[in-house]
Amino acid sequence: MNNFRSKKFLVLSLIISLSIPTTAFGNNITSQTSLREHHRDFNPLKVTNAARVSDFPNMNLPTTTKLKESIHFTRKDPIIDKNNHHDRFIQKAVQFVDDMQKGDYRHALKSSTHALKKGISEKWLENYWTALPLQLNMGAFIGIGDATVKESNRVHTNVEIQLNFEQGTVPMTIRLERSGKVDDFLVTPPMGGEVIADDPSYSNPNSFTEKNVVIGKGDFAVPGTLSIPKGKGPFPVVVLVQGSGASDKDETIYALKPFRDLAYGLASKGIAVLRYNKRTFEHPVKTITDPNHTVDKETTDDALLATRLLEKEKKIDDDQIFILGHSQGGMMVPQMLNKDKRQNIAGAIIMGGPARTIQDVILDQFDYLLSIGQIPPAMYHFLKEQYEMLNDPNFSGEHPPEGFQLGQAMFWDSINDIKAAEMAKEQTEPLLIIQGERDYQVLSDIEIPIWKKELSHRTNVEYQLYPKLNHLFTEGEGEMSTPAEYLIPANIPEYVINDIVEWVGSNPK
Repeated sequence: MNNFRSKKFLVLSLIISLSIPTTAFGNNITSQTSLREHHRDFNPLKVTNAARVSDFPNMNLPTTTKLKESIHFTRKDPIIDKNNHHDRFIQKAVQFVDDMQKGDYRHALKSSTHALKKGISEKWLENYWTALPLQLNMGAFIGIGDATVKESNRVHTNVEIQLNFEQGTVPMTIRLERSGKVDDFLVTPPMGGEVIADDPSYSNPNSFTEKNVVIGKGDFAVPGTLSIPKGKGPFPVVVLVQGSGASDKDETIYALKPFRDLAYGLASKGIAVLRYNKRTFEHPVKTITDPNHTVDKETTDDALLATRLLEKEKKIDDDQIFILGHSQGGMMVPQMLNKDKRQNIAGAIIMGGPARTIQDVILDQFDYLLSIGQIPPAMYHFLKEQYEMLNDPNFSGEHPPEGFQLGQAMFWDSINDIKAAEMAKEQTEPLLIIQGERDYQVLSDIEIPIWKKELSHRTNVEYQLYPKLNHLFTEGEGEMSTPAEYLIPANIPEYVINDIVEWVGSNPK
């Protein structure tokens, strides 16, 4: 029963997380009644009482944690890994959760960084914690379980704490900065026994090295990894920019890690790669509580900061810095080129990137999901109405229309008029536009003709279509992919890697 329940939630959250950018719904954690009512019956597997974690703005869906079965616990006291008993980060993280459990939100807030306090308050924490059992739909909270350091990068030490509920356990990640103060946090609900795809067969780890880097500085610095081929260099480099939603540096989506595949494949063939955690992943609460969150903050700015960082790397050819944007990241490529004041981007790869506005693309997604029974009519009509508001030329982020429920209106105001193909008309940087023909999220038979029409006068744009590939560039069967395909471990085929390598090599600045 637990496995079936987890599978049910997995497909539900998969559809929402792949379709809707990471934004906060409503003004605070308790203002989502309307949206939740429409989500209540959303159950792709035709089971009653579907979990509704995707409604909850402060629990970004898991994209880096291997999925696991729910386990029942009865212990109420925190269990701290003995090997890390004296680790102050574990102690601080457990104390933060324990404070909320006891209702001492004042002390929990006091243990937070100044950056986090900009967006939350004692009342915010109280609303968050008291709503958690309802949102998870796993019964009453029992107590705190195991606590371990899962990862330390150059921005955060990440402590994972098991939250025990009547019907299972849910991991909560507490992100702490160097002083031990809590800088952010997220809950990653368990989703069943999924296996993550292994490293691709074309990866040759002996042919490249990796180093940890930090993109940007201040409240929203993000950790990254630079993969550099062995040898004297300097080497061309590709910066990987993710699509919508909260995504780690590998762009992990359930069983798939497309950016890891790209990094290992390109680095094995002589091209350096820089990938990094998206700020909506590394700083989820700070992002969703920022009233002025925009698509440039989420995507454009960090990509450009990454190119600046590469200029300082001795083994990188700063005349051959390329951007690869996937999905929403691909849609934002022309914006990056427009804002590249130093003009150090030699060219760009648009990987499954929309030519039209994001709302038109998402509306097509929901049409398809409705047609295959993966979204109920009530939710479809609600979301259709919501997204059509974005096409109103008078839409204002400062004064959104009454009844608007898609979250941070300033974010939508910053993205709803972007038409990537039109923006790229007068640009001169070479482009490689690649697309899976089985992609249900960005339809090749709609988007590619628009790209070709708008850029027909340009001689430095190349296209490559792949008949078997979906939106995440893994192979499948049938005319069109489905969300469930992303649950199958697979790698980006080597022929895609080879096409990128060939194109980069043919486009020296």
